[in-house]
Amino acid sequence: MTHAIARTAAALGLAFGVASAATAFDTPSIYSQENVLAAGNYNDGTGSSDLTLIIQLEAGGTIIFDEGEEVMYHMPTEDVDGWTTPEFDDSDWEQGITSIGYNDGDDNTEVANGLNSLYTRYHFAIPAAASIDSIILRVDYDDSYIFWLNGTEIARTANIATLTESPEIPAWDVSKVVDSMPDVEATKVPAGKPNSDRWERAITPFEQDVHETIHVIEIDVDFGGGSVLAVEAGGKLATSWGDIKRR
Repeated sequence: MTHAIARTAAALGLAFGVASAATAFDTPSIYSQENVLAAGNYNDGTGSSDLTLIIQLEAGGTIIFDEGEEVMYHMPTEDVDGWTTPEFDDSDWEQGITSIGYNDGDDNTEVANGLNSLYTRYHFAIPAAASIDSIILRVDYDDSYIFWLNGTEIARTANIATLTESPEIPAWDVSKVVDSMPDVEATKVPAGKPNSDRWERAITPFEQDVHETIHVIEIDVDFGGGSVLAVEAGGKLATSWGDIKRR
């Protein structure tokens, strides 16, 4: 059975790829067990004052994971083949408590400054996957991110989209190889396990010169099925969504 995967609000400033669903975005799937959200956190340069990516995932009204959860992470010094796929073996990666970032008080696991990027993989179950009607991701970040749900790209921020076209997986040092991306600051809410105050911050359009931004990505799982939704994102790139399969 297939179900339409619906929109993320254009006002949030999220940018997605311009290719068709058939060639760029395979049909994303969710499962009752063994889901993987692979998240690339990309810096605007090694001299950046912060690097952080804090994610809360809600499915069917239930919080599946939030800051304070265990996560596998890797600080790359070269490209890593296949790391965004669910089959990738991350057993030799570091294990930390999300979120992971620089030593400035808003992350539970702290890493040394000067990173170009940070890779994280969240393993999770959605026991009610067969009956949920929505997936919501709330994101606090610096400076950019790309998400792959069970191997399929579902979101990338507008500033990383200016450097690489979706569904390309950027080089680990993309901001050094390509001109620096626009800077975005996290909210600087103190780290928590979790900290509910984080998600009470205002959502701001990416185009505005506002440096504290919470993104909310909402994926509606409908029984209409079969349709493809095109959204004009804040970065003026069109996104094409396929169907989401619930298994």
